[in-house]
Amino acid sequence: MIQPRAILVLRFSSIGDIIQTTSVVGSLKCSFPDASIDFMTLSKYAPLLEGHPHINKVHALDINARYMSLKRVGFEMETMGYDLAIDLHNTTRSRIIRKAMVKTKTVSINKPRWARFKLFAFHWNEFSDNFSVRTWLNEPLKSFLKNDMIQSKTELFISNTEKFNARSLIESKGINNSYFVIAPGAAWAQKRWLADRYAAVINQCVRDYGLSPVLIGGSQDAICDLIKNTTSSKVVDLHGKTNLRESLAIVSQAKFVLGSDTGFIHAGEALNVPAITLLGPTSRQTGAGIFNKVSQVVEQSELWCRPCSQNGSIPCYRKEQYCMTGIRTEDVIDAVGRVVSV
Repeated sequence: MIQPRAILVLRFSSIGDIIQTTSVVGSLKCSFPDASIDFMTLSKYAPLLEGHPHINKVHALDINARYMSLKRVGFEMETMGYDLAIDLHNTTRSRIIRKAMVKTKTVSINKPRWARFKLFAFHWNEFSDNFSVRTWLNEPLKSFLKNDMIQSKTELFISNTEKFNARSLIESKGINNSYFVIAPGAAWAQKRWLADRYAAVINQCVRDYGLSPVLIGGSQDAICDLIKNTTSSKVVDLHGKTNLRESLAIVSQAKFVLGSDTGFIHAGEALNVPAITLLGPTSRQTGAGIFNKVSQVVEQSELWCRPCSQNGSIPCYRKEQYCMTGIRTEDVIDAVGRVVSV
């Protein structure tokens, strides 16, 4: 077994996937407690990893970097004396960088493209029963770990100052009690649940559990406006008003976080906050799902047409998107009840 002193982990996007790779960072730290672990990601995602207890340095990469710039980055990484580089993205960008690291031992992830194609196109499921995004990301470590590998949980760090500022922001909006976070937005419309059903869940959470609702998301998440205008409850709508670190600090103090298959669901779990995820076109085989014992998945598991894409980017070809319309308000309320009763 190799004994690396300096390790570089590469993963460039997206929020949820980067959060999941912190499991690999934890696994490496368990196996090599004296090693220094650095991480490379795109500059817009670098704030995710601020203060992480097992990451020595975060290298922020410009999203617009082209071939020669990427090659220079690889040469620069080579001069830093890494014993091992672990490519957990395996894209053209990451391959250019690690190819320039000629003296560094490198390993990379193998993407299950063919298995996913057969799953989406023909509904042939060749994935093992224990497949998950976390086991998949940890797979490259088996090539140099001879003993039993400890697969770590995901982890993010929020400082006490960030928590205080987030709580002050929440209180300035009139919330002094416990709250829950709703992250209803998604890059693809197929992954979004219905605004009126979110509103119904919010109303019942306020009525039955005395929890205050807080909406977070990007400025482009118009569904937040729809929810706020549909619900009869007072909602603190912070979508487009907080940066990434502020949103994480808000999530870190919530009773639970609710939303579809997006990064803030993974962030909740990495911050030890229970998550309720609503899965439509995606599934465990595409990298979705939850891991904490208290967290809950709500899905239409018996639908023959799902999953239909890795990230929900393919428009539904049926007359109705049953994977999302089939998720009832009652199903989500039941999941909330299981979370808050713990």
